[in-house]
Order: sequence, then structure tokens, then C-alpha cells
Amino acid sequence: MERTIGNLGQEIRQPSRPYANLSQEGVRRCQVNTLLSAIPELDEPSKALPIGAIDLGDGFVLLRKRDRYTFSPVGGAAQAILDYLGDGAVLPRIKWWARLLLPNGQIARSVWRETLKPLDQTRMSRNVKLKYQGSVRFGEVLYFTRLSVDAGLDDDRDWRWHNVALIQMYSHPDNDLLQLSSHTVTSCTRLEDICVIGVKEILSVVAMIPHKPILPSRVVREEGQFFMLEKPGLDLSSVGIMNVPADDEDNAADLE
Repeated sequence: MERTIGNLGQEIRQPSRPYANLSQEGVRRCQVNTLLSAIPELDEPSKALPIGAIDLGDGFVLLRKRDRYTFSPVGGAAQAILDYLGDGAVLPRIKWWARLLLPNGQIARSVWRETLKPLDQTRMSRNVKLKYQGSVRFGEVLYFTRLSVDAGLDDDRDWRWHNVALIQMYSHPDNDLLQLSSHTVTSCTRLEDICVIGVKEILSVVAMIPHKPILPSRVVREEGQFFMLEKPGLDLSSVGIMNVPADDEDNAADLE
């Protein structure tokens, strides 16, 4: 509502009669919206992707920022990548990517970039719902990357890309809370486990809100619980609509 009021206010062109002009702009906006709903072909085509973005297909797009230079991962991230690639794999050099556009129009971000910003400028959209080992899980995106691997004998190319996300996982939901809440309260704890998944296993961006639940038996759950909240109506979203904010600072030049 506030955005609509602001947009209409910017369209006022008659300072001598601002309220009459505002009313006409509102009427015109309603007429245009009605026409676009009845004849979608009249709508403008989607804007091109930002410079440096990579279309991965199926509505997934890697978005900057991105490391300028490659490096070799270390620690738990290196082990997670080797586990993902399988036995005998050589650890590739990688670049970190900051964001991923999902088919539902959401943009999944990463710990890498969000923790560099002041809290009042952080979007907090780095927690995601994903498919992992046959079940739906939740995790926090550390960063996105592209792994170059041997293409194999059946492929004409020498190598190919695996587009993946490094995820710090949350536990399975607390079963007691699920049962008591008729499957409406999904409460998890953050684990130390880091795993690597294909970016197309990510389903949506979710909020993981810290809370300290108290059961009817007056038992207080331990610290470190997070309540999952998902944006309603995502199943009704328009698939494939590119909606990358043009003024997002992460669309700027890559890092040195």
C-alpha cells in the first residue's frame, strides 16, 4: 500500500490540482491493470538479466556478486565438496557467488554477503527450503559456486559445470511440537553439518526465527531453536518471471 501511494504521488503532474490529478492517475492505473489481466500479451517483456548473471535453466539464475579470482576451499567446505563429487575426485578451485534467482521469483542470498552488511541493511533471505536425500529440509546458504568436473567419456566436452550451494543444515523438525501444533509449528536447531546440493534442489526462501518454545507440560525447549516461516501463496507465483531489483548493490562490479 505504501509503495502504491508513493508511486502514484510521483506521477502527479499538476501541482495546482494535485488531488484531482492523483484520482485520475489511480483510475488510469486500474484501467491498465484490467487490460493486462484480460490480455497478458500487452505486458512488456521481462527485463534482461543483470550483467554477469548466468541462466542455469528451469528458471534458476546465478546472480552476482562473485569472487574475481578462484581459490581452493578448505576445512569443512572442502570435505563437503569432495563428498559431493565422489571417490577419486580432485578438489577444484572455485569462485563464490552471492545470490540465486528461483523460479518463484524469490532471490536466495548467502551468509558470505549478508554478514558483511549492517543489520539494518540485511535482507535475511539466506535460509532456504530444499530437497535433500529424499526429504524436505531447511538450511542456511553459505555461498553458491560452480564446480568444474570431468565430463566423462560419453560427453564431447572435456569438462562441465556443477552449479551447487554450500548449506549449513538445520535439524529435522521437533516431532513433539509438530504433533502438538497439528503440523503448524516447524521448529529446528542449527547443525554444524555442511553439505553441498545442486541449486535446483532449492525450493524456496524461508525465514528461520529464533524462539524458545514452552510445551504444555511446562517443559522448556533448549536454546537455539528456530521456527520456520514460509511466505504464503508461493505455489500460485508466476513461474519464470524475472524480478531482479535494478538498484541492488550486488549487481555492481565483482570483487577484487
